[in-house]
Amino acid sequence: MGIRYFALPVPAQLVTIARINPRAFLSDQHFWETWSDPPDRPEWLDLDKAWRDLQQLLGGMDSEPMRDAYELVRGEVTHYGYGWIPYDRVLSAEEVLKVASDLAVADLARLYQEYTPQVSPDWAAIMDGRRDYVESYLEAARKFTTELAGMGLGLIYSIG
Repeated sequence: MGIRYFALPVPAQLVTIARINPRAFLSDQHFWETWSDPPDRPEWLDLDKAWRDLQQLLGGMDSEPMRDAYELVRGEVTHYGYGWIPYDRVLSAEEVLKVASDLAVADLARLYQEYTPQVSPDWAAIMDGRRDYVESYLEAARKFTTELAGMGLGLIYSIG
């Protein structure tokens, strides 16, 4: 299964509470089911395994400064023994707006010019498939953050 990424919306007035104890906030299923009517409640974001690629593309490469969108995927899990401790982070509505604005102009093809290694034609085909995979999750992140920004919501995410 491995390490995955997911994000949930947070009402702006609850961002401070979520920052105090993110794990408790993430595990309150009753809260997620009742904080608004389902038609009004934005869905969650799942970046599957693409979060690591997005980290590299949005800020993890030495040749490029970190973009505002990097804040959506910043962080690493803490490994111990046979498992890991998830990395949890809360973004305010203002931070979500910055992320959404940056993702709206992020050009994956340009970002991949710095990222794609010079490889054999067989490996290049695999990388093209990976690029399509990452592009689909980048588009999901764009849609999610744009929706949250439009509603004035923050978010909480977990890598783990």
